[in-house]
Amino acid sequence: MKATRLEDCFEDPSRISSEFGHMKMYTGMLSKYYYKRFDYALRQAQLKPSDSVLIIGGGTGVFALTVAPLVNNLQFTDVPRENPPFATAKKLFQHSGINDSAVDFLSADATELPYGKCEFDVVFALDVLEHIPNEDAAISEIGRVTKTDGKAIVSAPIEVGVPLLVRETYRFLDGGRRHTKSLNELVSGVVGSPNIDESGRHRGYDYRETVSKLEDLFNGVWVDYCPVPIAKWLNPTAIITANHTVIDADNSPKDRFHCDRR
Repeated sequence: MKATRLEDCFEDPSRISSEFGHMKMYTGMLSKYYYKRFDYALRQAQLKPSDSVLIIGGGTGVFALTVAPLVNNLQFTDVPRENPPFATAKKLFQHSGINDSAVDFLSADATELPYGKCEFDVVFALDVLEHIPNEDAAISEIGRVTKTDGKAIVSAPIEVGVPLLVRETYRFLDGGRRHTKSLNELVSGVVGSPNIDESGRHRGYDYRETVSKLEDLFNGVWVDYCPVPIAKWLNPTAIITANHTVIDADNSPKDRFHCDRR
């Protein structure tokens, strides 16, 4: 299944007004790459109408356009950056003609989610964790709200190795910006030892640490690479899928994170 593209819903999506400067990601030259991340996440989710789904850091709402028609319960959370909150996401639903009746918009910090234990079949955190200074707390919350037989799907930038050089070249060409602050910092990241910055702007972010932290909470964690899986870690994005339950050699499930279903 493929994610909904803005060009499928709007005659000229480049004219969509938004306080999110990165809306252009979904209409510009590299939009196919950005949508492919959503395609991978959807493939791993295998959503069913009965699934209870949480999108953490929903931002523009572009990904929610695909998820909303597929399920009966979609929670859309973010720390609002617009006034009124969620203006862009609600505008996209309104003008796309896609029904948002299944969507509950809620202002919430990823490190303190206002949900009970084991509420969701699928939790999405796409390009979110690298922006959160207290990533440990956010991952702990993801583990807490995911059902025993559910899954969490995280997309994360690969900011180490050759992909960092590619990303920094793109950032420079796209507005003369960069995340690394010096040549030494760039070289350290390219050789696999990034200088971690706790500012929340993913300078020096290392997706391998995210994988390790998820493995502490989930039994089954694996990584797909986007957009060219065969190139493995040379890709710019990792799609991480985490399950609480895995099947042991004797075909019996092993639960690391117990949910009290009484």
